[in-house]
Amino acid sequence: MPKEVILEKLTLAMTKHIRPLYIKAHVNGKPVSRVLIDNSSAVNVLPVRMLKSMGKTEEDLIPTEVLVASFIAETTKTIGILPADVTVGSMLSLCAFFVVNSSANFQALVGRDWIHANQRIPSSMHQQLLFWKGDDVEVVEAD
Repeated sequence: MPKEVILEKLTLAMTKHIRPLYIKAHVNGKPVSRVLIDNSSAVNVLPVRMLKSMGKTEEDLIPTEVLVASFIAETTKTIGILPADVTVGSMLSLCAFFVVNSSANFQALVGRDWIHANQRIPSSMHQQLLFWKGDDVEVVEAD
């Protein structure tokens, strides 16, 4: 039997924002705020400045020659891939972050790869991330 998710009807005031969807998460057990949920990104991205705060170095990365493009069509060579455990709400999953040298205003970005693999439903309008937990739905509010 199909499961249902019901979102609250938006008030006019709730529609008057253009905020991206940021959440709090734990990456390899460490709390991380300003995790951007980006349905337009095909990959997961971690700025290199976050490596040090996570107790990691470039030696912990899996080498890669992948280039990533930003929304202004700028390409950046990735420094490497960091496999990391990501906990959002009550769910833990493995995530492959492409590490880049960037001055982005997020601490981590999770894209469609993570969203789809973990059956998440992001709503920037509602400022929530939803997912099934057994037969129930868990809601993670925006940061």
